[in-house]
Amino acid sequence: MTTIDRRSFLRRSAILGGGLAAMGPLHALGARVALGDPPPRVTGYGPLVPKGDLALPAQFNYQIISRQGLPQRDGTPTPGIFDAMGAFRDTRMGAGTPGDTTILIRNHENRERPGEIKVVTGPGFEYDETAFGGCTKLVVRQKRTPGPQGDTAITYEVIDSFNIIGGTSTNCAGGVIPFEKWITCEEVVKRSPNGKKHGYNFEVNAMADGPVVAAPILAAGRFVHEATIWRSGILYETEDRSITADPLTQKRLLGSCFYRYIPDQRVGQSGNLAETTGPLQALKLKNEFHANMDTGRVVGAPYPVEWVTVPQADHDDDTDNRRDRVPGFTPTRVQAQDLGAAFFDREEGMWTGVGDSKVYFDCTTGGAQNLGQVWEYDPGREVITLIYESVDRNTLENPDNVVIVPQTGDIFLQEDSPGEQYIRGLTQDGSIYDFALALTNDTEFCGGCFDPDGQTLYVNQQGERGGGVDGPPEARATTYAIYGPFEKREGDNSKNFGNGPSR
Repeated sequence: MTTIDRRSFLRRSAILGGGLAAMGPLHALGARVALGDPPPRVTGYGPLVPKGDLALPAQFNYQIISRQGLPQRDGTPTPGIFDAMGAFRDTRMGAGTPGDTTILIRNHENRERPGEIKVVTGPGFEYDETAFGGCTKLVVRQKRTPGPQGDTAITYEVIDSFNIIGGTSTNCAGGVIPFEKWITCEEVVKRSPNGKKHGYNFEVNAMADGPVVAAPILAAGRFVHEATIWRSGILYETEDRSITADPLTQKRLLGSCFYRYIPDQRVGQSGNLAETTGPLQALKLKNEFHANMDTGRVVGAPYPVEWVTVPQADHDDDTDNRRDRVPGFTPTRVQAQDLGAAFFDREEGMWTGVGDSKVYFDCTTGGAQNLGQVWEYDPGREVITLIYESVDRNTLENPDNVVIVPQTGDIFLQEDSPGEQYIRGLTQDGSIYDFALALTNDTEFCGGCFDPDGQTLYVNQQGERGGGVDGPPEARATTYAIYGPFEKREGDNSKNFGNGPSR
């Protein structure tokens, strides 16, 4: 956390809530950080115990349910480079999937590089036949067996797997939307030799029994997408760009924006966001033009926000880096920040809260020490709050994908760090704990999502390119099912992060 003047912080605290004693837990955390005390570590679910590929709390177990290279129903090998996922209840009637089944839609972050397995869906379905990315669909059946001491053993079986969308590139994160659909996001802005522009979101019907047509959602913006969240008819979007200098404005910096797309019409199971239009807007602090959200922000302090409209959401700059402001060729984030939008350092994962409609996202290299930040945006009050900033790589290092634990409201942060890979839990009062550690695979954790009943955490390790169809032996793309007593985390479970109810 950036060092700030103690008197300045206490004066600001009094304005926000009548002094330290009147603060919520996150505001008090901000005061401790300002005075030099690091954010506290707590027990969580207990010490991690080696269990094979993963170290987990003693009461938790896991099963590998999918790996790169396994044969699929459509005759193709499972593509590698796993990334974000969404979980859905299987609502199909007469689909021949009896029992407790969950549908997973899984991204594959192929970038058209050597050693990748192309996500093939076939002519007429692929947006760009030269692009290697896309999504697979898995149908997972769970079987619960009571144990001798009142515990429950769960086994998982993938009963179906196939490529559901293809012809896209660098499918990184995304998000679940209502109507049993998944948004998959391209984390790249480029143009293929055949003229196809990339840098879009695509909608996937999770209930489809075969491939779906890949149609770009043009009005939602062309930029380096990361994650999405749907709330009250609005699609919120994060952007994965680092902060860099803008040579035309000398001392000015450019970074990622936090966006919202407001479709001009309601969509449902039968519609597609690709058929809509509407404004793309970027978040701006009400009282600060082009605010730097990377440094100098107070943990627990709510900042009022407003929104600026991006003039041309679907531009023609194929580098996402043009700075000369030529109309039609100016990147989305540059357009937004020229209008005063706030900027962040590498926004990545995003999820919505449990029991309210607040939105949580992280910045992988955010903060004064580039170790990561976690933000809360409250659409009801139109404020944004920094709820955590890492000051110690042993506590949190470069969080990427995020997911909310249904039973506690904690945020599970999945690391993409140069060192050991952890899943860390962040509590409502800004305390942090370890939940999982990778032992046999050093690629990033990603794709965390809970099944509809909240009892299983599905999560990936991304894997690496090369090594043949199966991938490198110690860096294969892998999907785990982790199960255990998620409701038994030690400590308070207020599910509120100390910032008051959303209106």
